[in-house]
Amino acid sequence: MTEPTDEALFCYRHPKIETTLRCYQCDRPMCVRCARRTPVGYICGECQRGRQRRFDQSRPTDYVVALVISAFLGGVASILPMLGSWWFLVFLSPLAGTVIAEIVWRAVRRRHGPHLWWLVGVGIVIGTLPIMGSSLLQLLTVLQGNLWGLQGLLSWGLHVVLAVSTAIARLRLT
Repeated sequence: MTEPTDEALFCYRHPKIETTLRCYQCDRPMCVRCARRTPVGYICGECQRGRQRRFDQSRPTDYVVALVISAFLGGVASILPMLGSWWFLVFLSPLAGTVIAEIVWRAVRRRHGPHLWWLVGVGIVIGTLPIMGSSLLQLLTVLQGNLWGLQGLLSWGLHVVLAVSTAIARLRLT
């Protein structure tokens, strides 16, 4: 770290803006617009991009693997709404989302990717689409006045929301 001086510092990207901020990694002066806040201080955009490149190690094939595995396992897990009651679903759907996220995480060899979590959520939804088709048929019976068909549609929706949100949370925390 350099010692403070009395001379004016100007942003490395905006040479007309005077500043007192410095990047904690490369020590370049930067303005408020260029500074990125981190838990340990401010970092410039170039240093942040360099850190992200080191952290994001995923390959294009990882995204394909994640989508295929999550769609398949999402389809398998979509039978949960048909197995039991609401309380059964509330406990097993988040468990299914966690298991799907773990299997995908291990299949991509624990490589980080900026959009991996998003693709897993989409894959789970795609996998549950065949069951959604039968739930949409139940929606037609609801529109005809049969409110019992609404239960199947709501249980499917609850399952998807719980499984997807849990899988996304699990992958974003890794």
